[in-house]
This record gives sequence, structure tokens and C-alpha cells, in this order.
Amino acid sequence: MSEDRQPLLSPSSENDIENDYIQYKIEKGDINKLSNKKPNLFKRINDYLKKSISKKTATILIFIVLYILFGVVNSLLLKKVMNSFSNYGFFLNQLTNYGYVPIFGSVVAYKLLFTNDIPKDTRSFPQFKFLIMGALDAVTGYFVVIGGIKTSGPLQQLLNQSVIPFTMLTSFIFLKERYSLIQLGGALIIIGGVVVSLIPSFTGNNSTGNMLFYNFFYLISMIPYAFSNVYKVIGFSTVEDMDVWYLQYFDSLYQSLVGTVLFPINNWLPPPSDMKFNQVIPQLETGAKCLFGINTLVEQFNSTSNTLLPTSCNYDDNTTCDNCHGAWIIVLVYMTVNVVYNVFILLVLKHAGATVFSIANTLRLPLTNIAFSFKFVMGSDASPFSGLSVVGLFIILFGLGGYRVGSMIKQKKASPDSATDVVTTPKVFPGQFGEIFAPVVLRKNIPPKTQAHLRNSFFGKLGISVPESKLRNQNSIYGDQA
Repeated sequence: MSEDRQPLLSPSSENDIENDYIQYKIEKGDINKLSNKKPNLFKRINDYLKKSISKKTATILIFIVLYILFGVVNSLLLKKVMNSFSNYGFFLNQLTNYGYVPIFGSVVAYKLLFTNDIPKDTRSFPQFKFLIMGALDAVTGYFVVIGGIKTSGPLQQLLNQSVIPFTMLTSFIFLKERYSLIQLGGALIIIGGVVVSLIPSFTGNNSTGNMLFYNFFYLISMIPYAFSNVYKVIGFSTVEDMDVWYLQYFDSLYQSLVGTVLFPINNWLPPPSDMKFNQVIPQLETGAKCLFGINTLVEQFNSTSNTLLPTSCNYDDNTTCDNCHGAWIIVLVYMTVNVVYNVFILLVLKHAGATVFSIANTLRLPLTNIAFSFKFVMGSDASPFSGLSVVGLFIILFGLGGYRVGSMIKQKKASPDSATDVVTTPKVFPGQFGEIFAPVVLRKNIPPKTQAHLRNSFFGKLGISVPESKLRNQNSIYGDQA
């Protein structure tokens, strides 16, 4: 093609114009010669992320990452707190119950006095429902704290996953919920993983301080927790927007009151959580001393043979010596992190949804177990991996994946036009030990629509308006249901 017939903006001319412009800018000193080179890999990735990820998506990703991070730290600190009060389980249970009452109470008082965030219908919510929820959480917390003292951190995380089959069972009984074969298969695999994880405790072949009795004691905590999950769905299904701080205050208040009267159980427990009735007040006193860093149970030696006395701590595996140094700092940090962690639970649920939250919760499990093995994180409380614990972890993760997939398939197949509306509650009620998410489905029967409603709908589609007085006379779209 001759030069006079070549298009003005042909590819070659465009490149020439661009090169001439760059050379002109270089001569003027506006840019240097290096500007003609491609940007480095980091800058290209950064530019790509800016173009492909919106501000909303970036915010959600930050919430998810922070939720996982604070969830891992929350689990680590909880185990550190348990180890600091290994001889004072009952005191620790009271501390973790009553400790949150003033925190939530101060927020609720501020809201009631200076804001309108808590409406009248929320304030008139029946207190007996809070009482039932608090009682279930009190039993859960009691078994978690007492059983967790002699249950290693990684095993705690694995046993926590049993809340899913327990919740499925209680939903089957009380909510008439039915599950797909994929969901049932996932739940059975989770149970198998839990059993595999407990094998070292059965055989006594572990060096992590696990005791079979207290491992089962911790596992039992998932039963009242499952009942609590189901009751929260039933009890709060009529509330559109329950204020979280208001709920948490009354939950922690009733949880504390009920938890106080559970001390008779300690009378029949083996060491180190055994406590006779006449030892309740002395343990509260020594537990308070431990909170402020004062050790009561220390090694005692025979003055002549310089050997440990049979009544001394560390004489056998049942009673360990106090390790109360800096206990109040660990407790304070744990409670602070726990409150922040619960905030991120709500943020992820609100902005990302229950499905993303459950996936993030699944990812948190292996990360937490890995963190428990790091000595620079846990110090002397580090729990090294064992072959069976790793196998149990992979089995449980496989089961969790199957359960999540089955739940998503079932939710996708659910028809919104069916006579039974499937309502999956996205509400999670955070607790002092964090939340182990197990979605509960509430089914509500929708009565058939009346002929009057169908006729008015048809008229509306034709553009014929029905007088408001006529609609009111028909009571409701579902007919008279009084």
C-alpha cells in the first residue's frame, strides 16, 4: 500500500506516534528513559487487583482474613487460659461467665440511655427464653472448661466439629429436618474422624496431657451446644432484628447464675477437677490468688531425703503445680480478643453470608491445629503432631467438605414456590468460647392462598385496581386465620 493511501491510524503509525511522544517527554525531562520499560511483577499484580477487585469485595476479604486470624488466636488463648488455671477449673468457669456480664451490661446500658438501638419489642422479649438459652450455654461452658483442662488444643478443635452431627440429630427430632445422603455421609465421616482422633487417648499412647475421661467430658459439651443451636432458631425465629449486645448481656447473666450451681458435679470428678462440697469457697480463694499470679500448689520435698512428698503436686500425673505467672494478663487478652472475634463473626455473616462463613470456619481448623504445634507461639503448651491426629484432621476436613457441599446442593434445589418455605438462619449468636457454626434449618408451613387473593392478583396483573377497603375486608392474603 502506498504511503499516501495508508490510514492515518494504522498500527505502525500508532506505534510511531507513541514512540515520538515518549522521546519528546524524555527530551523535556518529564520522564526518564526507564519509564519505557514494563512495570515490575509486583506493580502489575497490584494494578490487576485494583482493576478486578471492587472496594466491597476487598472489604469482605479483609473481614474473612481477620475472622480467621482472630479465630485462631482466640482458640490458642483459650487453651493458654485453661493451662494457667489447670487446678482451678471451677473458678475459671465462674470467671469466664461473670467476666462478660459487666462488659455487655455497660454497652446495653449506654444503648438504653443514649440511643434508640434497642426498640420496645426487643425489650419486651420473654425473659424465660433468655433463661433457657443461658442454661444450655452454661452447661456447655462448664463441660468445655472442665474437660478442656486435660484435652489438648488440637484435639479440642477436632472434637468441636462433632457439633454438626449432634445438631443434625437434634434438628431431626425437634425441627423435623431431613438431610440428603451427602450430608449424612459427611456427618458420618466427621464422626469417624473424631473417633480416630481419640484413639491415642484410648490407648494411653500420647504425650500431650490428654486424659480419656476429660476428653469425653469435653465431647459431651457439644450435646447441650447442639440443643442451644436449635433452640436459638426456634426461640428467636419471630424476632426480626434482635440486638446482639442485648442478647449477649442476658445470655451471659443467666449463664453465670446457672453455672454457679453446677459445682456439685465436681464432687464426683477425678483429679485435677475434683472438688468436695466443703472445698468450693477455698478453691474460689486460691483461684483468685492464681488470677493475680500467686501460686498455691507448689512442690513440697521431704527434708531428709529431698524427694517429693506423695501429697505434693507433680508427684504423679493427676495434679500439676500451679503456673499462675501472668494469669491475669492472659485472661484479659483472651477476653478482649474474644469480643473482637465475635464482632468479626457478625461482620462476615452480614457481608459475606453463611456459606462463605462456613467455608472460612473450615479453613480455620487446620490453621489452628498447626499453630498449636509451634513452640514460639504456645511455648511449653505446644502440642506436637501425632500420626493419628493428622489422619483424624484430614478425615474430618473431608467430612466437613462433604457436609458443606451437600448443604449447598440441597439449598439450591429448594424451591421458593413450594408449600413449605425453607428458612436457613444466617444468625449466629456469638459466645464466650467462639462460635462453632452448624447451620440449622427452620421450616415454616405457608398456608394456601385464598381464592380472593388469587383473583386480586390476577386483576392486578391486568391493571385493574382493587379498592383498599375491599382488601381490608378480606382480612389477609391468606384468609381469616384468627
